[in-house]
Amino acid sequence: MKAKWKIVLVLLGIVLVSAGAGGVVGAKLMQHLLKRKHTPETWNQSVMHAMQRNLKLTPEQAPKVQQIIDRGVEEMKRIRLETIGKTDAVIDRLVREVDQELTPEQQAELQKLKEQHGATTVDIRMVGPRKK
Repeated sequence: MKAKWKIVLVLLGIVLVSAGAGGVVGAKLMQHLLKRKHTPETWNQSVMHAMQRNLKLTPEQAPKVQQIIDRGVEEMKRIRLETIGKTDAVIDRLVREVDQELTPEQQAELQKLKEQHGATTVDIRMVGPRKK
């Protein structure tokens, strides 16, 4: 009778470990897919594919439409970089202002936090950090 319970517990353990591993792998995969979905290049491809499929673009129209989409994507990239730069400036200012209100001990802790987290840049939809 004891042997049956041991087998049941081992099987239950295997099921729980498998479910946990599946959940972790699934979450990582979904995170990767969502990041990939929001890149400008992927958006460009998916829009063009949808237009080809739904609008039945002619061979003459397709390259013209692709050029329009390409220009729009480049414009969106510039807007994102500008927005990130502005956001970084606000964050930098806020950190400096907060720093002025802190005690020396708190300032030391804030400095540690800044070093741990690196530069205070914002990474929105796979746009890389600004170049300094």
